[in-house]
Amino acid sequence: MSQIRILDESTISKIAAGEVIERPSSVVKELVENSIDANATEIRIRIQDAGKSLIEIVDNGHGMNPDNLKIAFIQHSTSKIIDIDDLEKISTMGFRGEALSSIASVADIEVSTKEKGASTAQFVSLKKGKMSALKQIGRDTGTTISVMKLFSGHPARLKYLKSDRVEMGHIIQIVTERALANPDIAFKLLNDGVEVINVPRAKNMPDRINDIMGRRVAKQIVSFMETEEGITVIGHLAKPTITKATKNDLFIFVNNRPVASPKISEAIERGYAGMLMRNRHPVGVLMLDIDPKVLDVNVHPTKRKVRFADEGRVARFITKAVAGAMGNTEIIPDVEPRQKDIIHRSVIEGKKKRASRVPQTQTQIMDDIETEAIPEGESIPKMKVMGQILNTYILAQSGSDLLIIDQHAAHERINLDRLKDSKKAKKAQQKLITPIPLNLGKKESQLVEHYRPIIEEFGFKIEPFGKDTYLVRAVPSIAGHLESESGLRDLIEELAELGKARDIEERWDEIRHLIACHSSIRAGEKLSQQRMAKLVEELHEIDNPFHCAHGRPTIIRITQKELEKLFKRVV
Repeated sequence: MSQIRILDESTISKIAAGEVIERPSSVVKELVENSIDANATEIRIRIQDAGKSLIEIVDNGHGMNPDNLKIAFIQHSTSKIIDIDDLEKISTMGFRGEALSSIASVADIEVSTKEKGASTAQFVSLKKGKMSALKQIGRDTGTTISVMKLFSGHPARLKYLKSDRVEMGHIIQIVTERALANPDIAFKLLNDGVEVINVPRAKNMPDRINDIMGRRVAKQIVSFMETEEGITVIGHLAKPTITKATKNDLFIFVNNRPVASPKISEAIERGYAGMLMRNRHPVGVLMLDIDPKVLDVNVHPTKRKVRFADEGRVARFITKAVAGAMGNTEIIPDVEPRQKDIIHRSVIEGKKKRASRVPQTQTQIMDDIETEAIPEGESIPKMKVMGQILNTYILAQSGSDLLIIDQHAAHERINLDRLKDSKKAKKAQQKLITPIPLNLGKKESQLVEHYRPIIEEFGFKIEPFGKDTYLVRAVPSIAGHLESESGLRDLIEELAELGKARDIEERWDEIRHLIACHSSIRAGEKLSQQRMAKLVEELHEIDNPFHCAHGRPTIIRITQKELEKLFKRVV
């Protein structure tokens, strides 16, 4: 039997540090939040080597006196709570007293700080967790913390970090969230000397949204506030004319703390009450102010997860607040028809008409009509194109059968087949006669600039064109259907998200699916007879024409027998 033993203090501290300091962005998060707690109005972040060589945070907060500085890096030392009862009234970003000690256990640190009203400042350094003697220096009120050689003594931790581009993406996300949550603070982020974020102090949240997300989003923002016992919701959400393909531009804050909460996200989307297109998500900021006594922020060291005493009540209140705001807003959407809505509406209208004209028995027969997808392994039949219905489905005849083709699903499968050979696909590029301008917000332009090398690997050519504007000069050769700014914006955003998650080469299958989907004919798009015939011809040329990239059938068949049932020719 293995012997049970007590771990030494060094090992314990390093294990604990792993929960708090997972990557360079964890250091940025903890130090920036300390600056916010110190009532700073200006915070500057300087990064080198994606944070592995240097993370420097400079603020003009209230600083530390010598006594506080001496114990600041001891585990569980904190100025923010005194005992367990204080957990019920937390108003600061940090409170565990773990961050500084955890950082000191995995990096070298230098600190200079001057308390407001003090005559001199203090300087101290820490190497391998050991603190030097304090030195008096000159500086303005505030604190500068430099974290160097992160994880240099922990090669296993360095091994599991992603590429510099990915790690920097996480840092940008951390700073963006804190900048949105604190519009009264100026933020500047420098990466290897290049300015990435620079937002001045803002008068209000809409101004900060304009700085971060851009004028296009800010012009469509609906601001509202609702209060009931113990809960206040302050929302700055875009009208449903501005949506995104991902949820990354919906920022949720609970007591000014950025959180990830699927329940709150779902509650917000329900508040839009059917105004969102399928697979589209809201954009903006929602601030939830709630009594700390009914909230647990002590779920995880990162404090990104929270637990509500009555989650259902909170969700219902948010949905009601969002619905009220959007219901009182004039909205003229610029949207494409949704296949689901088209089908649903046509079925309902069709049933109403049938109910007034035909006996119930025939209505029942029509409701019970059976269709079938053409099974795998069967050859795609020869067919004659007859026309298009709902600008979404192609009608064709094959022998005595009626075939209905989903034009988007079919074209998506064709495009996916063309992208099978990744090397050829990535080299195939189509130059645009007229470049497409992308007018982006600050956050979007950061995303595009940061991941532009990745995006361009897959056939795009994008170049800067003035402040927060880019020109798309070329697209992948199959992407001839990507003609709109919104379509390109969605695809580039999703490609960037894939790149942020892990090495892009590992995700080629997902990228193929994204490009194929966004490059395809849309539901609701009117096609000429020639284009429909061409689509059917292309289906005959691919290996698997029967299902789209998402597994939905591209073709369904209604046999002669099923048609005859409708007209009561057979029983």
